[in-house]
Amino acid sequence: MFSRILLTTDFSTQAEHAYPWAAQLATSNGGTIQLMHALEDDLVATAPVFADYMAPGALDLGNYREQFRVGARKALEAAAEKLRALGAKVEVHLVEKGKPSSAVVKAAQEFNCSVIVISTHGRGGLAHLLLGSTAEKVVRMAKVPVLTVHDGDTPPAA
Repeated sequence: MFSRILLTTDFSTQAEHAYPWAAQLATSNGGTIQLMHALEDDLVATAPVFADYMAPGALDLGNYREQFRVGARKALEAAAEKLRALGAKVEVHLVEKGKPSSAVVKAAQEFNCSVIVISTHGRGGLAHLLLGSTAEKVVRMAKVPVLTVHDGDTPPAA
């Protein structure tokens, strides 16, 4: 049923809450997780996320974007190892196609996924109005089912 699961990550703690859900879907259906990160167009906003994975001097404007790619690939591999430890088969994808919500929906089609698993930060009020919700946009635009995982959701039993 769900043989190709698209799992999105922004490498936050909230995103990691979705890993067991995707792993359970994959292992119970003999499927593969298509783990993806959509590299933001605004690299300055995401700099703190990759700081541990980037080489010193990476903010040299000449190699700035490439260092973000390197950091994101390393972070994706680290996330993939966590999923493999849960017994899942994983393929990693770094996507650079505009806004993250659109990139997720396009990736689901491109990778022929039957479900999308995405965490939600659960922001409300003013933060939601100002920042929007990638998960909410994905739910509205996706052509396949979307499983949203909230902080505090009990992980599925193995």
